[in-house]
Amino acid sequence: MKKALKLFVIYLIVLITGTVLGTVLFSFYLNLLGFIAGREIKFFTDQELFKSAFYVMFCMLLLVLPLISYYRIRHPGGGLQLGVYIILCALTWVVLMPGSFLLKDFCNRKFTFEKKTESLSPDFFRKVDNDVYYFTQEFEVKSQGRAPEASAIIIDTSENGSVEYKTIGDYPNLDLNRKALPYREIQLKKIFGENENPVPVNFSLLNSMISGAYSGGLAHILTLISFALLLCSVYGVSNFFEWRLLNSIMIFITTALILCLNSVYFTAQFDGIKARIMQVGFIKMLGGIVSEPLLFLINIFFALIFIATGIVRFAVRKHAKKAR
Repeated sequence: MKKALKLFVIYLIVLITGTVLGTVLFSFYLNLLGFIAGREIKFFTDQELFKSAFYVMFCMLLLVLPLISYYRIRHPGGGLQLGVYIILCALTWVVLMPGSFLLKDFCNRKFTFEKKTESLSPDFFRKVDNDVYYFTQEFEVKSQGRAPEASAIIIDTSENGSVEYKTIGDYPNLDLNRKALPYREIQLKKIFGENENPVPVNFSLLNSMISGAYSGGLAHILTLISFALLLCSVYGVSNFFEWRLLNSIMIFITTALILCLNSVYFTAQFDGIKARIMQVGFIKMLGGIVSEPLLFLINIFFALIFIATGIVRFAVRKHAKKAR
């Protein structure tokens, strides 16, 4: 009983603490993305905190169940602990996850945040490829409906380079802006993102998929259920090995692979493969019931394996104890 109740307490601690700390850290990250040399740094603006809080809350709701599965590694319980875990799964996916999306929509309608995009500052050298830009004045809107403009000195540093002095508009397709993405300053891209390896888990994509599923009808809900069931079934492999360290690694790898699978599935490079597989008779028929039949089958298949693994492992251990 005590272990089962502790699982609930740990769930709340992990979810609340993770959301608060994650919001602070992600707000710093957003501030870094929008940083412009020579501008005043403003931490914890309303817009950044709002965006950070709901994004981190979503990520924590995805990860909280695998995270509390770590508690079972050191403190394995019986049926009561499993019952509490199932209740927490239902609480997460039936109440908290859709509730967070409804709260976000409500706040978007109720509150308005000023979306101000600052232009690049003057008196700084910024290099893109062979060109060095030096703005001699602040950007100003000189014509209605046009981007802010400023005079700049452009130095071509190639072997036969030249120096130009002209007016430049702060448009998105400007090299300084386009090649700096996702940062605002090209210098930060060179410091942090030049050799960046893309992470296969796309939380923004998962956010769109899951939020759309709640309002997308039964077919989308069934696909979402398969994903939620697979993520919750990680609990079944938390005591797969006798060595606790291996169990910890197992949960981490399994959770990462689940999130990768459900992220990569929606990328464009797999559209051709999915189109060919969708021509298979059974999957094609299932397409009339489930929005993503292939993903549904993959999620359900592995969820059943994890659940069966947990049941078999529990039965084997129980039998071994009786034999002693």
